[in-house]
Amino acid sequence: MPGKYRGRVNALDKNAVNVDLLAFLKDSPTPFHAAHEAARRLDAAGFTKLDERDAWEALAPGKYYVSNTGTNLLAFVKPEQVRSYRIVGAHTDSPNLRLKPKPEYVTEGYRQLGVEVYGGALLNSWLDRDLGIAGRFLVREPDGGLGHRLVNVTRPLLRVAQLAVHLDRDVNDKGLVLNRQEHLAPIWGLAGGANESRGLVALLAKEASIDAATVVGSELMLFDLTAPTLAGQDEELLFSARLDNLAMCHAALLGLVHASAGDVANGVTPLIALFDHEEVGSQSVGGAESAFLPRVMERLCPSREAFLRACAGSTCISADMAHAVHPNYPGRHEPRHKPNLNGGPVIKSNAQQRYATSGETAAFFAELCRAEDVPVQYYAHRTDLPCGSTIGPITSTLLGIPTVDVGNPMLSMHSAREMCGSEDPARMTRVLGRYLRGG
Repeated sequence: MPGKYRGRVNALDKNAVNVDLLAFLKDSPTPFHAAHEAARRLDAAGFTKLDERDAWEALAPGKYYVSNTGTNLLAFVKPEQVRSYRIVGAHTDSPNLRLKPKPEYVTEGYRQLGVEVYGGALLNSWLDRDLGIAGRFLVREPDGGLGHRLVNVTRPLLRVAQLAVHLDRDVNDKGLVLNRQEHLAPIWGLAGGANESRGLVALLAKEASIDAATVVGSELMLFDLTAPTLAGQDEELLFSARLDNLAMCHAALLGLVHASAGDVANGVTPLIALFDHEEVGSQSVGGAESAFLPRVMERLCPSREAFLRACAGSTCISADMAHAVHPNYPGRHEPRHKPNLNGGPVIKSNAQQRYATSGETAAFFAELCRAEDVPVQYYAHRTDLPCGSTIGPITSTLLGIPTVDVGNPMLSMHSAREMCGSEDPARMTRVLGRYLRGG
């Protein structure tokens, strides 16, 4: 069962990796919480938090991490001399429903909240679920400055109720059509109740032990309360929200922690980059297209020339979950590229450069898998369907670094509840750990 992280996890122990992954998923209902949980794990492994506003010229060799938004995180092991980078990129955000700045209103006697769809969510998957609210408050500190406090209400508070079949007789034959503005507003109470005068901020602040009078802003989103779990006849499956892409963030974290505990190849700088806003294009201060990653990388080198030389010898693994073949819709998949759950990591390729994989980087990753005795699979999208993308092409273009796009196979991608295989998390963790060590 999910529980609090208590130290370094043995990447060779599939069960230990899965237990820690379940805990990470449960404790990370939002990108704010995911970055917080990642930092907690790094603190426990001896990493030191940096502030970009401080001077880094005399930064000693060691283990560090930094964030510029509270929703992203870069972590690295600095050697005596930076000669190259080995980067693993992933993202902390997942499609969901997010509250608008002034969300509260009443319709037909129901207290409701205005929401905006974030990313390419499967809208129907958010219907008739027990939902909580999480995110962060911006608060006025005693000195007059602004601080932030995490919020995570884990009791059933909201529900997006579906229209009864008696009032939509064609829904099963013609399909469900949802208007994002009109049909996705959750219900969180009835008007005229004893607590009607008590607004959402007051309710959430009380549950988070925050003085509501100090709250000056918020960034809040909904999440499914069903706990992550192992499933299937022999627990060969794993069910959870946000597998895309917290499962790859977790594998990158464990891989870096294991790499940092052993011998890293001379001059290699292992670095993980957990970005925000991948699901909406990565164009933000915390996204992969920002200057955050190259800015941090350059500051680890003594000069611009040294930084450019290090980039010329660097590589990147973009780790984002991949599509497994769906047994009910096999025709939606490219016939000779049908990854299976528990079949091992997937190398993703696309001639239109929606993935950054080249023949060389694919072979490089396949050799990493072979060295760890891990099976490898390949994915290509059907040519007659538009292909999604990820941070791989962005990072590759921004830095000019050879990149491979990979991920563990999964079903129900972008649903409020997704699934993957329970064999694959430990496999990906081992492969990323070998890569980050310079193996």
